[in-house]
Amino acid sequence: MTFENTRIDIWGDSIMKGIVLDETDGRYRVPQKNCVARFAEITGAAVMNHASFGMTVGKAFERITRSLARKLPGTDEIALLEYGGNDCDFNWAEISANPEGGHLPKTPLDRFAAILQSIIDLFRSFRIEPVLMSLPPLDADKYFAWLSRGLNIGNLRSWLGDINRIYRWQEAYNNVVRQTANRNGLFLIDVRQDFLISGNYGAKMCADGIHPNESGQTIILESALSAVRQI
Repeated sequence: MTFENTRIDIWGDSIMKGIVLDETDGRYRVPQKNCVARFAEITGAAVMNHASFGMTVGKAFERITRSLARKLPGTDEIALLEYGGNDCDFNWAEISANPEGGHLPKTPLDRFAAILQSIIDLFRSFRIEPVLMSLPPLDADKYFAWLSRGLNIGNLRSWLGDINRIYRWQEAYNNVVRQTANRNGLFLIDVRQDFLISGNYGAKMCADGIHPNESGQTIILESALSAVRQI
């Protein structure tokens, strides 16, 4: 399997940056042999990783616009897009302080859909065909334990109703990604499905419940390699 003459630009958040949580010191790091580095090594593709910690589609649209303005149409062959994990997140400290207030995610769902479509249209205007990636499923129990540190757990539970609401809310954003791929006729690398059918996917997530650990990184790699074979 070789992509030696293919350039792949990756635009995403910390998932595709390859970030994992080091549970010995509680710090985030990027392993040298993360899924993106291993993919490049196996396929021979020229991979440029623009993914960034905390990235949302709004910030990404601005960065992509600036990047493409410096390039000629058709410079890149593949643009892999992976967004939604930060867009669906809330300001949990504000919810903890005022569970009765009105709280919006970083990117409301309809705005997420609209900006994701704008990013796709932008790439296509440069004759670059995007590929979308679904969201790895978060582990609601782990994530709640992580996000609630130092906050009022009772208020957070009151606002959520049940902890699994976190999973269902993220699933709604994943549905937008899937629907957008279908509507635009784009290839979808469905890492979410591969996590879910792997068995005990929570064991493949870091202690924060949202970043795949080294085992989870392997699932992402295998999903991407499977996609290459299909493409």
